[in-house]
Amino acid sequence: MILQHSLAYLHLLALAVLVGKVVFLSFITAPVLARTLEPESFTRVVRQLFPRYYALGMVSAAVGWATITALAVLRGFSPLDLVSSALWLAILGIENYCRTPLTPQINELSDTLKTNIERGLNTPLIQKQRDSLHRLTVQLNSAVLAMGLLLIGLSD
Repeated sequence: MILQHSLAYLHLLALAVLVGKVVFLSFITAPVLARTLEPESFTRVVRQLFPRYYALGMVSAAVGWATITALAVLRGFSPLDLVSSALWLAILGIENYCRTPLTPQINELSDTLKTNIERGLNTPLIQKQRDSLHRLTVQLNSAVLAMGLLLIGLSD
């Protein structure tokens, strides 16, 4: 019984960290940094922040998946356990994809854009590619948030 309570606690903690990190970055951190920092400082901070942000999501997803799987083994698998397990694995995949390769691709395109602007070159295609990848990260983070909220609803 103590083991099940401990696993349930860790599962809820993983959920809280996952949802909290997305909400805090999306609605507090990013808007404040964008409004208060100069573009170059903003870029430096974001490049330090995002790998850790996605790593935290990966750790949360791994803990969430491990705990829901252990709980399912202890109490017998239910369809909701399988759904929860699949959601955690999807979150882990998204966080990993965003961390590597998506963020480095965005950084590379941003560096190329900056270099081209400094040289006086107009590169709308690179800007479009960079903006498209950035939109994808926003969409994927929104999906992670939605899956996290769904996991909260599935929790006992």
